[in-house]
Amino acid sequence: MSLAIVAPTTREARAVGPECQVTGTGKQGEQRLAEILREQKPTTVLITGLCGGLDPSLGPGDLILAREVFQEDGVGLKPPEMTVTSARRALRKGKTRFVCSGLVTVEAPAATPGTKLELWNIHGAAGVDMETASFARVAMEQGVDWIALRAVIDPAAMSLPRTIHDWNGQESDLAIALRLARQPHNWLASGRLLISLRSALKSLRLGTPIVARVARDTVPLGDDLLA
Repeated sequence: MSLAIVAPTTREARAVGPECQVTGTGKQGEQRLAEILREQKPTTVLITGLCGGLDPSLGPGDLILAREVFQEDGVGLKPPEMTVTSARRALRKGKTRFVCSGLVTVEAPAATPGTKLELWNIHGAAGVDMETASFARVAMEQGVDWIALRAVIDPAAMSLPRTIHDWNGQESDLAIALRLARQPHNWLASGRLLISLRSALKSLRLGTPIVARVARDTVPLGDDLLA
């Protein structure tokens, strides 16, 4: 089985390794993913990257293997059950800290504990990101199976620095650092986020190859992808 591995940003793809392709974010990311799928014609696409935590039990670096992803309006999309089951077993064997749960995709960063709590209560999802549901929809439109693995960077109780509340994932690390440097009141929160980022990227680097091997070896048996 052929596999494409994608991540929204360069920092996420770099953590996974050279096989991971950068899509970008937003509509441009969706368009780039569609191009990758049309050109390479993989059987499955593995969507990976960072996310915020909604489940209070999750800490920085914990992985979320998506059994379902929700759009903000509540519509749920499901990856092939057999692939998810096999990936869950492989991650357990690898003694990787993860949960198999839902993800919810939103248009703007879930920057505060209050926002995260509301999303958790509405969707019951373990994590939140800005791409997985739309990328899964693109894959389904192209007739490609998908699976998603995300690493928590900011847990449910962590607030993001106000400086990056409007961050869309495309800004460079240097640009973010310069903005944060000009606002000393954000330094503590930014330092905590940097430590969490390192844990999350390390988990992606360790966990993604495990799921990738499974996705290559598993042949879904006609699972219904739309909940």
